Parts: sequence; structure tokens; C-alpha cells
Amino acid sequence: MCIGLRGAGRRHSLARQTVRDAQAGQQMKFDDIPGWFMPIDQAAFSWVLQHQNRAQPLGGLVELGVFKGKSAVVMGNFQRPGEVFTVCDLFEDIETDSHADPEEQRFFKGQSLSQMEFERNYLAFHRELPRIVRAPTAVITRHVAPGSARFVHVDAGHTYDLVRADTASARTLLRDDGVVVFDDYRKAGAMGCGAAVWEAILNEGLRPIANTEFKLYATWGDPAPYIAEIEARARDAGWCRTKRPTMIRDMPMVYLHRSPGN
Repeated sequence: MCIGLRGAGRRHSLARQTVRDAQAGQQMKFDDIPGWFMPIDQAAFSWVLQHQNRAQPLGGLVELGVFKGKSAVVMGNFQRPGEVFTVCDLFEDIETDSHADPEEQRFFKGQSLSQMEFERNYLAFHRELPRIVRAPTAVITRHVAPGSARFVHVDAGHTYDLVRADTASARTLLRDDGVVVFDDYRKAGAMGCGAAVWEAILNEGLRPIANTEFKLYATWGDPAPYIAEIEARARDAGWCRTKRPTMIRDMPMVYLHRSPGN
């Protein structure tokens, strides 16, 4: 396990304490993990990752910004033997790190954000932790090889500059058919995030796959297999549906949402 910039002794003691805590709280339910990872995106993550597991070779999983581990737990469900799952977050260092989004610093000040809590939550559902990089997301390309990842979730700082940098990192890390997911691409209080995402789509070759109310899914490869998978899985699920694709220039994007009454 790698903890980024922390010493080896602290790494081992932290891991042992986390394992003991996780074993003591084995009855945790997924919904007990705090966070904003909605069922519609839990489904979309699962469908995309299942498609990759079924149809594609091994590749890394990466999450930039983990909060308390809710989406990481779902991603970890689809980690195959031989794959590396890497997460990157400042954790409690967000309050003092000069690279952090100032708005995020204010928000998380009262959120008891800690690496130990993330580890405890993750180990309640998985036997082993992902590789943890406790540092600004700008360093992620030092820890994950270029072109090695199949799925990257971007949910760290929400300013334009930070999301632009994380988008560039995702492009470096992803293989050609990999998927990047952006959080809060349409949130009124985080328009810099949306601006960075749409800039990549309109000017830098990123092709949309699907969007929900909360997240946008895209690839620098061919989106068609992913669109077909999401449309088919939504039909089979019944509780959600996709609308006819919206065209952004010549690029289709499907809107995934709950069916009325669900």
C-alpha cells in the first residue's frame, strides 16, 4: 500500500488500526457511508465497469477525490485480479494545502474528512485497500503509468483550473477505450467544473457517452459500445431509462434518469 507522502511507520500503524476498526464494524451497510453517490450513478458505474470486465483486457482504476469512499467501494467491486485501483485525495490535509480548492476547504472544514475513515469504510466491503496517494491530484501521473487505466473518476477540486488539470491527467492515464467520469459538471455553484468539461468535449477530442443529473461519462475513444450498453441495461432495469441521444455537434450523448414513479 502506498500512502503518497507519508512515512512507512505511520502507514503500517494506520493500516493495522483501520483493519481492526473495520473488523469491529462488519455490519456496515453501503448506505451508511456518507456521500452523494446517487443510485442512478451507482448503476451507470456498474454497467460501464461490467462492460469493460466482459469485453476488454485488464486496466487500472483511478479515483481523484474520494470523500468517505462511497464511489470507491463500487469501483472496487469490479477490480479484477492483476488490476491496480489507485485513489488520490488530500484527506485531512485539505484544510491547509495550498493546492486545494478554497471553496472545498471551507466546505470540508466541518466534514471530519480523514484517511482513516475512508479506509475503515472501504475495508467494510473489501479485503484490501486500494493504493492510496495522499496528495494533490496534480501528482497522480507520477503514480499511474500513462495509457494504463480503463476508468477514471474525477471528483476532486471543482474550479476551472483544477478540473482542467485533472482532465489532462485523465487523458494521460487512460488507454484509448477508457472512460472518464466527471462529477458536478452542471452544478450551479461549480460552473468552472462544467466549463472545463465542455471545453474538453468541444475542443480536445473528448466524446460524451452519457449524462445523469449529477455526472457526465465520456471517452477519447469510441463511445458507441458504451452508449449501447447503457441503453440496453437501462431497458432491462426498468426503474430507469435513457432519452433519445442529444447531438452535440456530431456527437450523441444519452441522458440516463429514473423512470417516473421510481
